[in-house]
Amino acid sequence: MKKVVASFIVLALTFLMIAAVLIATGHTSTTSDHRGSSIGELEVYQNPNTYLVALPIDGQILEGKYTNIRFWPYATESLYDESVLFCEDVTPAFEGKSGVLVVTYRTRASRMYKGLACHGLVSVFEVKSK
Repeated sequence: MKKVVASFIVLALTFLMIAAVLIATGHTSTTSDHRGSSIGELEVYQNPNTYLVALPIDGQILEGKYTNIRFWPYATESLYDESVLFCEDVTPAFEGKSGVLVVTYRTRASRMYKGLACHGLVSVFEVKSK
């Protein structure tokens, strides 16, 4: 019986020793969206833009430099609308455009306006139908 207990203790100590060596010598890291390039620069593999296919239904300029636009997103119920606050006056980008639009803006907020996040407009395109 003493031999069984002794061999069990030796086996447990050996396992703990191997585990300690593996933990100490392991070179691992967590996953991340940031990957290094060949010159050591961090690259982000995530799209910084949000795309909205929608019909603009209302807009207002706030304090002369912020623009809030309400949209009806394409293929949704008419009761549902979506508002986007832009950090600048974006009316020139929407002038002359009508119907359903593709609006591209920065996902990450640039600034805050009275506690609300505002976004930078990237582009506005008309959706043409045949």
